[in-house]
Amino acid sequence: MATEHPHEHIPEEVYGILPDEGVVELTDTLTGYMQEIELGGLTDIMGQVLDDLLDQSGGMPADLKADDAFEHITQNQLAVTLAYHLGRLEGRSPQIVQKMMDEAIEKWGISEVEESAEITDKDLEAPKIMVYPRLRRINYQEVPEPNVELGWEMEEGDTPAK
Repeated sequence: MATEHPHEHIPEEVYGILPDEGVVELTDTLTGYMQEIELGGLTDIMGQVLDDLLDQSGGMPADLKADDAFEHITQNQLAVTLAYHLGRLEGRSPQIVQKMMDEAIEKWGISEVEESAEITDKDLEAPKIMVYPRLRRINYQEVPEPNVELGWEMEEGDTPAK
């Protein structure tokens, strides 16, 4: 006998988020499924790549002598290592990862992500729901630097552009 749920199943192409309890359970389920995780088992070079990604994204402390620097580094290394292994799991067994996500959606329901790029103080009270998903959706574009010639930049004998 099928259990009645107050929500309908969401097709894959519709985006949304799980409630906090649902994402914690799904994270635990996926992590438990990654049986081969050896946090120290990465090659040195792959570890360097993950550390470089952390560094480029601002995830490494600026002051390596700070009291909490070691803790900050190891927590971030753990996060990227787990993300790396999750990516490997999804690459090898996408149907298993999709099945686990579908089961989580079926159990917990899914909420739409607000489309606004403006983040308010109230949003910061629930960052996992109101901030982080929206930040992932923002299309960042590099702002081109203006091509401006100033008079003081001209070499002797150059004529100003018209």
